[in-house]
Order: sequence, then structure tokens, then C-alpha cells
Amino acid sequence: MSSTDVLLVFAMVSCIASAAVLGSLARHRIAGLDRWLAAHCMLFVAFGILVSRRGNYPPPIVLAACSCVLTAAVLILQGCRRFAGRPTIGRYEHLGLAVSVGAVFYWTMFSPNENARAAVMSGLLGYTRMAVGWTIWNSRTSRRRQYGHWVVLVGAAAGTVVHASRVVQCIFFANVTARVLEPSAWNIAFISAGILSLLLLSIGLVMLVNDSLVDHAQRLATVDELTGLLARRELLLRGGELLKGSLSDRSLLSVAIIDLDDFKVINDHYGHPAGDRVLQNFAIEVSRQLRRTDLFGRLGGEEFAIFFPQTGREQAAGLIESILSSAGVSKTQEDQPRWTFSAGIDECGFDDTLSDLISRADAALYRAKRKGKGRVELAGSDLLTPA
Repeated sequence: MSSTDVLLVFAMVSCIASAAVLGSLARHRIAGLDRWLAAHCMLFVAFGILVSRRGNYPPPIVLAACSCVLTAAVLILQGCRRFAGRPTIGRYEHLGLAVSVGAVFYWTMFSPNENARAAVMSGLLGYTRMAVGWTIWNSRTSRRRQYGHWVVLVGAAAGTVVHASRVVQCIFFANVTARVLEPSAWNIAFISAGILSLLLLSIGLVMLVNDSLVDHAQRLATVDELTGLLARRELLLRGGELLKGSLSDRSLLSVAIIDLDDFKVINDHYGHPAGDRVLQNFAIEVSRQLRRTDLFGRLGGEEFAIFFPQTGREQAAGLIESILSSAGVSKTQEDQPRWTFSAGIDECGFDDTLSDLISRADAALYRAKRKGKGRVELAGSDLLTPA
């Protein structure tokens, strides 16, 4: 087995390992992952075809391997663009790809020329690597981990340099008697560098998938998927921070515990999809009327909480009453149910814990429920808003 065959076998092992990892993550349906997986399978086939020939590469075999490699390069780029939420391929790229494939076909089947074909292949591969690096780097956000982005960028940059160098070598330092994958110093160097850059790129793609899964898990822990509000855990965490600051500064902080009235009846009569829309509409209506400093989230089911910094309970009650009067009888469509809510409110005391504050507001909520619903009560006070 020649030295180039050994390198190709190493590349096959690398591709199948990357494909196995990506395949195990496919069930999570990360955008672009399916194309990355298909690309590594295509590369495995391309390298396998070449290894199986043991140095004997007739034109049809060369064309088949080149086709697989080019397809894989395009799939990786398309996968990266899908991951970044961008169009997979541009109009001019279609034209450039068609011209490049035609040139490879011509210099393989009709007028065999190893240097010309290698220059075209490397030029196209270099462009796709550069586009991959650009796409992934510009898809990063301040909230997302960037380790995978850095690894992809380095792998793409390395691949771009390798393929650009190959183009220069084929044009200015070409060996007119060059044969396909002969074990020359140039070929060994370029094949080794290309495989290493591909391995680095593959590792980066796997890291991007992993980072996306971690981000999704964190989002589930902080944001309620149905309403887009803060989820219970994150809401209570931030509410605790507000309470701590309030006690430290001796400033006011009020909390309202809100529950949609007769929500089970809505679900039973209109169906659960309609119930979900009610929750979404409620979240939108209330969010629209709150101040920027207020903290709004879903405790679970049809129960919500709002923290009002720098606000006494009477002022908070006024804000909730305003929401109740304007949004509590909202009806978005003729076939959609009307909804109202009840609320209990209290403000923090000198030595309160978050549990103390919420418990008193919750008790006021249930008192409002017992007295007719569609109203607001302060903890330990008389009814504020009649039905």
C-alpha cells in the first residue's frame, strides 16, 4: 500500500467517525446537520473508491471520486448556511459550480490533464472552505458559546490556505508528467494538510451541534416555550435577586400572582389548542402593558407572576386593574374564548423571604377566586376590584 493510500485510509476512518457522531445527534434535528452527515458519507465513498483501486485510477474512477468530493464540499457549505439561517447557495455560485464541474469533466474524460483538474478542484474546494468560515463566524452571537465557531474558522482557514497553495503549485510549479495521487512530495504534503484541515473542520461541526443542544437546553430552563415568558425556575431566580436588592436598598418591591379564570372550562369547551392560544394572547397583552423594569413569567399551567420593582402594592394593584379592565375581556376572533383573570398582590417586608412574599400574594389570589373571580386583592386587605 502506497503512502497516499495510507493517508486515504486515515481519511476514511476520520470520515466514518465523524459521520457516526453526527448520525447519533441527527434525532435532534439541528439545522444543517443532515447535510454535514451526508457530506462525510460522500467523502468516505470517494476515499474508498480511490483506495480500492490501489494506484490504478482510470478516468471514470477519477471522475466519480472528484464528483463525490465536490458534492461533499457543497453539502458542508449548504449545511453551514442552513445552520446560520441563510440561503444555501447563491445564483452566481450555481454558475461557478456548473463551470467547475464541466472543467473537471473535460480534463478528466476528454483531455486528461492532472494539473488543470487539480487546480479547478482545489480552487472550488478553497472557495467552499472560505465561505464556510465566513458563514459560521458571522453566525455567532453574544449568548452562544463560540468554541465550535473558532474551531470551524481555524479548520476552514487552514483548508483555504491548503487549497489555494495547491492552485499556485499546479499553475506555476506544475509537473507536466504528474499522475493522479502519485506519492510525490507535493502530493503527500497537500493530501496530509488537506486531511488534517478536514478533520479539524469536522470536529468544529460536531462542536457546533453540541453547543446548539446546550443552548436549547438552557433556553428550555429559562424561557417558557409556549408563551415566550420566563420559565418558573428563571423567574424565581430573578425574583429572588430583585428581593435581595430591594431589602439591601430598603426599596419597594411588589409581586402579583395571577391565575386565568375557569381555564379548565376553556380547554374542555374549545379544546387544548384554543387554551394554548389563550395563554399566548394573555402573555402578549400583559407584556404589552407592563413597564420595562417589571419582571413577568409563567409559574406553570395558567398561573403567572409579575414582580414590580420600586413599586408599592397599591400602585401595583392599579397597574393590574388597568390590565384587567383592558385585556381581561380580550377576544381576538369570533370563535376564540373570552378570558379574565384573578390576581393577588403584596409587597415585601423588612425580613421577607421570596417564599413569604409569594405565599401571601398567592393567598390573596385564592381569596379573589373564592369571592367571584375576575378581580384583584391585596394580601390581608379588602377586595379592591369587583367583578
